[in-house]
Amino acid sequence: MRGTTRATSGKLEMDYDVTPLSVRIARTIVSAHLRLWGLENLIDTGALAISELMTNVLDHTRPDSEGRRSARVTVTRIPDGVALCVHDSDSALPLQRRAGDDDENGRGLQLVRAIADKFGISQPPSGGKDVWLTLLMPRDVPTA
Repeated sequence: MRGTTRATSGKLEMDYDVTPLSVRIARTIVSAHLRLWGLENLIDTGALAISELMTNVLDHTRPDSEGRRSARVTVTRIPDGVALCVHDSDSALPLQRRAGDDDENGRGLQLVRAIADKFGISQPPSGGKDVWLTLLMPRDVPTA
């Protein structure tokens, strides 16, 4: 598994070959940064969102010529919360399924949309797609 992580004040970027292990690693690193930034109230939702979006890359994107699926995760501290983005090089847009009651899969995007304050999918001019969301601190909780 290849991976690099870069962090500056208020911004985290991670480039990974997406595997089950890298999904867990990304979840752990995102949680640590949210804690560091004083956003403890967003740790669970942030970790869940990154897990779901990276799992979508793992399960639904075409591998490159070397059989790898890669993604760039960007986490940016904003004044009232955090912005998260997962970019992959597959230009096929994710499809939101309507999962049945007994289905074990197919709820990832529904879940991310439900926990996000803002959610979107865009196709940058450089190719691929960005799946992004914003999580805001609850109004009654002070931020650091």
